[in-house]
Amino acid sequence: MNSRLEHLLRLLESSFPEIPDFNRKVSANFEKLDNAKSFWSDIYVAHLQKLNGIELDVPDTVFIKKENLFYKHFPHKTIPNFPFPKVYYTEDVLSGEGTGGIVAENLSDQIYEVEHVPGLKHEQVLRLMEAFAGFHSHLMKSKDKSYVMDFEEGANGKEQWGVEMQKRMFDEIHNFEPLDPDFFGEDRIRNIKWSFDYGNKNRAQQKAIAAFPGIICHGDMNVTNMLWKKGSPINELAAIIDFQMVFIGSIAFDIVRVLTLGLSREDRRSKTKEYLEHYYKTFCGFFEDGKVPMTFEQLSHQYKLIFPFATNFSLFGISIYIRMYKEGLIGTADDVTVNCEELLDRARGIVEDIEALENTSI
Repeated sequence: MNSRLEHLLRLLESSFPEIPDFNRKVSANFEKLDNAKSFWSDIYVAHLQKLNGIELDVPDTVFIKKENLFYKHFPHKTIPNFPFPKVYYTEDVLSGEGTGGIVAENLSDQIYEVEHVPGLKHEQVLRLMEAFAGFHSHLMKSKDKSYVMDFEEGANGKEQWGVEMQKRMFDEIHNFEPLDPDFFGEDRIRNIKWSFDYGNKNRAQQKAIAAFPGIICHGDMNVTNMLWKKGSPINELAAIIDFQMVFIGSIAFDIVRVLTLGLSREDRRSKTKEYLEHYYKTFCGFFEDGKVPMTFEQLSHQYKLIFPFATNFSLFGISIYIRMYKEGLIGTADDVTVNCEELLDRARGIVEDIEALENTSI
């Protein structure tokens, strides 16, 4: 038995401690998913079968992947408006890696995902603003801030946005230059290097944290990490997944990521204020005593403060997704040109807005 299989079986056994000798009573067939849309981790589905007709309370399938300690700090269905999968077991994280194995419910038959293009519907963005408002209000009202030590940068020997990651992202976005030399040429990419600077990023982040301490950022809010309920007339959010990049940061970080990756340039620019207002109205609703700990002006300031540094990861992702479309890893052959041009236009809009914010965010 190889070490990978032993690890998967050990995770399963730990997920159902109420069943002694689990692996003798339940057989597991592991399927590694073709996970082209996610370039960070392997995901397995374990197909479980009870042996010898034994009556056991186990699901037919579960997901197994690497994540961090998010699920240990936040049990299932404890955060208003912010759904995430039920997790049966969370392994302790490995120092230096910052992740460990988890075993989670399989929601595949209940959900659907949207594609990068065309992206999110208006109602879906509203649901996400409601989710963030519920999550952030929950964190602000919580007296237990023990989670901070597990998610602040450098925790468990891992820094999400270190010097090397900033350099990797900046190097990647030079791939825009040959795609549209008229726009991205003439040192335009080099002129926004300040937004990829490690020191600048840290200064902006510390300002954001000082204003509103203890805010967890998901960090990777692209459309593949949002699951939507099939058949829902109100575009109900089924689950937010993939918490392996969470960190303590700005209350606006994930909002920036959703709007820049999930919307066209025109929709983002014309509707940002509406979405921030919807977030803020929902956020205020969680403070029945009227003592709301943040003004709308403070929220807007956070958005502008962190925009250049949240969007460097958006630009990085857009460059990779364009390459994945062209290599046939996502989408279909019929939509490659149109989808790549749409993603490139989102990048143009982001770069223009970063330029407009130079010297105002740090």
